[in-house]
Amino acid sequence: MVFADLPQAVVVSGAGCEEANGVYRATEKEYCEAPVYEHADRGQELKITREPHKNAKTGAVKYGWLLGKSGQPLYGARTESLTVPASGWKKFGGDEPIPAIKVLLHMDEVFFFSADDSKLAGDDAMEQKDWQSAIQHYTAGIDMLKQTTDRLNEGFRSRACLLLTQRGTAHLQLKEPKAALRDAVAAMDLEHSAAEALALDALTELGFKDLSHKILEPVGSGHILDPAAPLVLRCVDRWVSEIVNHFSEADADTELPMPIHMPSDRYLDGLDEETRAAVIKKYIPDEPFGGTAVISNPTECLELMKKWEEVFSGMEFQSRRKALWDRRDLSFPQRMMETRWGPCCRRNGRRCQSSRAQALTQNSCDRPWSQRALRKCWSQWDLLLAGLAWRDASSRCRSTGPRTRTAPTRLWIWKRWQM
Repeated sequence: MVFADLPQAVVVSGAGCEEANGVYRATEKEYCEAPVYEHADRGQELKITREPHKNAKTGAVKYGWLLGKSGQPLYGARTESLTVPASGWKKFGGDEPIPAIKVLLHMDEVFFFSADDSKLAGDDAMEQKDWQSAIQHYTAGIDMLKQTTDRLNEGFRSRACLLLTQRGTAHLQLKEPKAALRDAVAAMDLEHSAAEALALDALTELGFKDLSHKILEPVGSGHILDPAAPLVLRCVDRWVSEIVNHFSEADADTELPMPIHMPSDRYLDGLDEETRAAVIKKYIPDEPFGGTAVISNPTECLELMKKWEEVFSGMEFQSRRKALWDRRDLSFPQRMMETRWGPCCRRNGRRCQSSRAQALTQNSCDRPWSQRALRKCWSQWDLLLAGLAWRDASSRCRSTGPRTRTAPTRLWIWKRWQM
């Protein structure tokens, strides 16, 4: 039997020795033909190992499993099996009661197990109408699901939909319709039939009952959530905020804003706004090398984009981009720091084609062009950032036309990226 066929995790709960409780992960270490399990939080201090025992009279060697701390056994179970037993455990040096042992084949099952516990706790809080505690429990369950590796299976999607729907319901009870709409949209994008009633209630609270069909039309296509991190909801927050602002100021016939996925959302997930802003401020200069551009019409925007496409297609840019991308010693903040001195393109170069210029061309001036055209531009923020960060090929470009303070006619690429 190979290790891949053996359980990858063991959950210990209810032990009299409280520090022994927790999740134990299978390591690459082997002892007595079985994997060594180490505590997920305390590492080698707490282990579950298969141990030999030699009979002094007969010389026969038998095996069992021990849960020990720093080499001292706390609980044990006799068995010849290479798999950690779920029953038959006895007290050695630990305290009563004997722990309950749950053996799981995959690590994802651990996260599912924890997420289910969080949902039950949240449901209890909902029954008590303790909405804030319910939100905390559901959020804890969602955070557990973020750690799973297989996000396509039914177990992940069904749990995520339930947790998001329940959390959104609690937000709605607290008169927080934007947060409720965010969770409902996320649940619907995972499974279209989920949370539709919640989304309609949230839109009604926001005053968009008549526009609900139009707003929810793109939801469920899988384009709202970031496919690489479907439970990192900053992109959904951004989209919902733009929806609210968009239809508060424009008429019902205007186009919906496009969802924008940013790599920084994934890397900085879990940070509050103050900490997130501090990280970005620390590693990104206030004034980027390479200058800025002020444009006042679609033609100037198109010309600016063509100029940067020439930069992106150059051999020097491509070689420097590849050299930075190939570096494996950089964390995300360090990679952002390196954008001061060289190109930083975290995606492959296939976006460095004329598609952006074509997108701008297709959005002509017969209506306010910028909301869609600039979103096309902003959706390529990482490539634009790379171009702006390349000092040798950059120059300060300003339009000859008058400046305007209105958002549709200003393009501050760097500042938009920081938002």
